[in-house]
This record gives sequence, C-alpha cells and structure tokens, in this order.
Amino acid sequence: MTIKTFTVGEIGTNCYLVTSGDKLYVIDPGAESTRLISAIDALKFKQIEILLTHAHFDHIGAAGELCRHYDIPEVKLRAPDRELYFSKDNSMLPFFPPVADLPPVAELSCCNDYQVLPMPGHTPGGSGILFADETGKNLFIGDSVFASSIGRTDLPGGNYEQLIASIKREILTLDDDVKLYPGHGPATTVGRERQNNPFFR
Repeated sequence: MTIKTFTVGEIGTNCYLVTSGDKLYVIDPGAESTRLISAIDALKFKQIEILLTHAHFDHIGAAGELCRHYDIPEVKLRAPDRELYFSKDNSMLPFFPPVADLPPVAELSCCNDYQVLPMPGHTPGGSGILFADETGKNLFIGDSVFASSIGRTDLPGGNYEQLIASIKREILTLDDDVKLYPGHGPATTVGRERQNNPFFR
C-alpha cells in the first residue's frame, strides 16, 4: 500500500491517493481536479474509486470532474451525509458557491481493502476509512480529528457530544501506532493524540 497526500483548494484540504492491490482509492478530492488527474494518470491504475469521509464542499469539489474524466459511475459516502452532499447550502458564500454537477452516491461500506468506522459529530455521516497491511494501520479520518484538535461542530449537522463519543468509540480503542490522516493539517498517530490532544482527555 502507498499513500500520496495532496493539499488542495483555498482552505487546504488533504486529498489522499491510496493504492491497495490493483485499485487506486481517491479520498476526499476537494479541488484542483487538473492537478489530481495528472497525479492519478502517473500511477497508471485502471480501477479507481472515490471515497468521501464526509460531504462538506471542500472535500467533494473535484469529485464530479474526476468521475467524468475516468468514467467512474459514483462516489462512496455514508448515507447520513447524502442530503448535505446535494444541498445548495453546502457552501461558504460568497467565496465558495455550491458544488455543481455532482456524481451519484453509493453507500460507503466495508470491503476487502478497508473498513469503515462511523464517526458522526462533525457531520451526521462522517466516517473513518481504515486501511491495514503488513506495514500497519492507516485511518483516514476527515475532519473528525486533527493533530492536537478536533473538527468543528458548529456547522449544520454538527454535534459536539456525538463527535466526542465517536472519538472514544472508534479512535481511543485503537493501538497507539495507528496513523491518522486528517482532512486538514499534518498526519499524526493515535498515541500522539492520546498524549497531546486536549479533547482526548
């Protein structure tokens, strides 16, 4: 398994290209579709899937263009975020209008390559996507957790108590060496956050 990180868009969203077996997974393509297409083409994978940790506009902005370019029929997202995904209010006006021409959505559920951890709180359908191989475990956590912080819960659909419960249930039960790849900012580990994140105490 390999992981390539691209920070895209005006608010610095992390998009991850994850290779596992004969598939390439694009996690949270938030913007800069031309740049992402160039990087994807260089990897020469024929099977490409788009996985979304949640549906905020800055994580889905390039999904439509990637689907059209690679003839991908749908993106994968947990059902509780479908309404947000298609909502005209999913924007940050006046700077970021609603995302247009979004592709269809299929349910994000576990498969042979990854496990889905329900992480409601930042959004109702927020998810962790856990990949594991012989080198260790890697959890793509969206905006639920950041290095030394957690995601906002003051946006529509956010719920602080839910997010803290999700963290306790899905993250604090993991081993310290599990790597966390957030939607913004640097990667970290469960152990580092267990020790240093004030919201984990």
